Order: sequence, then C-alpha cells, then structure tokens
Amino acid sequence: SIYELPILIATSACHCLAHVDGEVATARAATETQCIFTYNSTFSNMPEEKVLQTLVPQADKTGYRAIVITCDQPHERIRDFVLPLFEEASKNIDPELIKNMSIPNLNIPCIIVKQRFGILSPIDAELVIKYGANGIIVSNHGSRLIDTAPPAIQCLEDVVNAVDGRAEVFVDTGIRSGTDVLKALALGARAVLISRPILYGLACGGQDGVRRVLDILKRELVYDMACCGLTSIDQINKDILYKH
Repeated sequence: SIYELPILIATSACHCLAHVDGEVATARAATETQCIFTYNSTFSNMPEEKVLQTLVPQADKTGYRAIVITCDQPHERIRDFVLPLFEEASKNIDPELIKNMSIPNLNIPCIIVKQRFGILSPIDAELVIKYGANGIIVSNHGSRLIDTAPPAIQCLEDVVNAVDGRAEVFVDTGIRSGTDVLKALALGARAVLISRPILYGLACGGQDGVRRVLDILKRELVYDMACCGLTSIDQINKDILYKH
C-alpha cells in the first residue's frame, strides 16, 4: 500500500558523500518509517548509466510507483562567489583518489557548472500538466541557485489554485519542523519533501540518523496538529493559518 505519511524524502544527491552506505541507508530508514523515498543517481552507489538504461525502462515492473523528473535547467549558470570555493576545494583532491572512490558519479566539473532552479510559477505548472505530469513539486531548488528567488511556500498556494485538482502538488525547500509541514499542508500541498535534514541525519548516524530525523518530524507534526485541534491529516485547512 502507499504510505500515508505526508513527509517524503526529496530527490537529493550526495548521499554517498554523507555516509559510506549512501542512499542504501536512506532507503532502509525510509522503509522503517514508512516514508516514500525518491532516488537520485548523482553521487550514489549505482552508476548513472545503469539507472537510465535499466531502472527507468523497467520502473513499472520493479516496484517503482513514479519517476520524478528535474526539468528546471534552462541554461548553465555559475555563481561567481561559489565557484572559487569549488575550485579551491578541488585542488586538494588527489586525482588518483577520485578514480578509485566508490562513488561512480563523482564529477567536480559537473558540480561547478550545472545549476538549477525549480517550479515556482503557475505558468510552469500549466506546462507540466499539459505534457502529462501527474504531480508537481513546488521548489526553488534548495534556495541556493538564484539570488532573491521567492520561498517555495510563498508560491505554493498560487500553484495549487492554478492546478485546481488536475495533479498532485508537493512542496520542498526549507522544511525543518512539524509546523513547516503543517503550514504547507494547510496551503494545499499533498505532502512535503525534505532533503538537507535527511543528509544531516545520514552524515551523523547513517540509517539510524535518517530514521531519527523522520521520527522527529512525524512526532512534531502530530503535536502541532493536536495544538490546532486536528486529529487527522484531512482536517488540515487554511483556517488554522493567520495572515497579517
């Protein structure tokens, strides 16, 4: 059955950089907590070519329920104040070490040049529905790629209204507490996706760390719902929000 928890693990990269077990530990923790995990092949245990040639064509036959497509890279962009940091860090990486690391998709040049931002506009939402998407993730790609981009949660309600039930709407970026989850659901999101907290937990404690992060968020959400007089997810609505 599909998990009912409205907290999903986002398609974040770098799990292998956070912990030696990489996304395998994350997936196991997701199973333990009955949380949906969206897999990203970048900096993972599985070579990208295997993902594209094997997993994607057979997704429906191997237990995957959906394919999440990142479609938000209209051009390459280099942030001038970030680039020197990556270049300086790369000087200290032994090329021979990189060749032998158990991270098939490690690619320093790729980190430097590929930048993205996400769906924040009702216009883009209309486009993805037009081309057959069953769901939309409202996101500004971690709020780290384009300066002065609006917070995803501020764009959420406009996208929900534009979609008008034609697709599921999710939101990520900046979800750090149970109240964050509660506000997103009140604004119409089907669920939230979290990324950095998962990587923090993975780095600190592997599978147990990821499970701990998810358990904390679940517990906080339950407590916050109780404080608002709510006993089930389907009771969450905009009436609990205050607008100045």
